[in-house]
Amino acid sequence: MVKERIEGKTKELAGQAQEAFGDFSDDDEQSYRGKARQAAGQIQSGYGEAVDQVRDLTKSNPIGALAAAAAVGFILGKLWR
Repeated sequence: MVKERIEGKTKELAGQAQEAFGDFSDDDEQSYRGKARQAAGQIQSGYGEAVDQVRDLTKSNPIGALAAAAAVGFILGKLWR
């Protein structure tokens, strides 16, 4: 998910700029919005990295990934029952 990682980094940078503008203009609301945008960007970037790691793990060990998915499905099925 290179797209998610790039969008996340872009949001982080935009948030940093917005926070700096808020600090410069003494606008606390802009500063807080910038911090929130940075946090959202970090989360989105982390999500993209996690998806990439799972994809790489699945490609390197498809049988193990299938077994893990079956185990999770079995456990969820027991919990919902």
